[in-house]
Amino acid sequence: MLAEIETAKDAARAERERADAEHRVRLRQQARAEKDARRATARAQRTARVAAVRGWASAHVVDLLIYPLALVSAVMAVPAMAAYGYSLYDSATGLALFFITELGMWAFSIAVHVTRHRHPERPVWALQVGVWTFTAAGFGVNFGHGWQATGSVFDGIVMGLASVAGVIAHQLVTASPRRSRTERDAAKMAARMARKVARVQRAAVRTAVAQIEEDGTARLVFTTGTFTLSRRHGLEPVAEAVDTVTPEPAKSERKRAAGRKVRKASRKLLADYVNDARASWSPGVEITPAWARRASGCSAGLSPKVAAVLRDEITTTHPAVRSADGQEAA
Repeated sequence: MLAEIETAKDAARAERERADAEHRVRLRQQARAEKDARRATARAQRTARVAAVRGWASAHVVDLLIYPLALVSAVMAVPAMAAYGYSLYDSATGLALFFITELGMWAFSIAVHVTRHRHPERPVWALQVGVWTFTAAGFGVNFGHGWQATGSVFDGIVMGLASVAGVIAHQLVTASPRRSRTERDAAKMAARMARKVARVQRAAVRTAVAQIEEDGTARLVFTTGTFTLSRRHGLEPVAEAVDTVTPEPAKSERKRAAGRKVRKASRKLLADYVNDARASWSPGVEITPAWARRASGCSAGLSPKVAAVLRDEITTTHPAVRSADGQEAA
């Protein structure tokens, strides 16, 4: 019995040792898997950071070439201007001279860069005036410092160029990037379209009539339609556009001539405007240029002619009708 008991104890001990060994193996495997996962995560993060840095560097190659030049220019000019200001003012106040000679032109230069990238529709000419004004001031002060210190004009020119080289390079390359011919043509076309729209709107405001409500408020009433811009008369209405079909390659000259005749015949003449105004007139209505413009849809420059012709025609048949000029004189 004692032997059996010892055998059972040995078997139980061996089972426990086997279970402990398996548990330790599992723990080591789990630790190794976690370590491998952490390494893989760190490797992926490093790869992503490197890729991001490479992408930024490839997109900002010009900046990586220009800004070190600006940094070197500032390192050379700022201490020199601080020392020159201290000796010039004979106090610690002069140490701030580089804020005017160096930081002033850089402040305007960065303002031009930010404005052109964030708000490309805004003009930057005022900021550029500030850039070149402070650049000239910085060059002049550094030139005077070099000339006064060594008595050599060449030394003064070198110190002046060292001060403004970074800003000039930044303005030429980074703050004012060159555009392609297509981009320049598109920008010019957009500017011309905007100017013409502004002229048309101003002409429309000049020819608009005012409608006054019972409470005294007024609003402008515009004549809708298709108009052409004339330097002499402002806006002139044009006939309704004829639907055009893309011509076929084999279209004959006779058909093209017929199309031109149709388009030419569709132009509205003075007599047409007079007929439209006559159809809208009734006894008791005062014939004025403003009324003729509303009744016939003519332009502001053509409305006096339409009113005059219609008054002459109606006066012969209705002697009681007084002319607008007579009423204004009265």
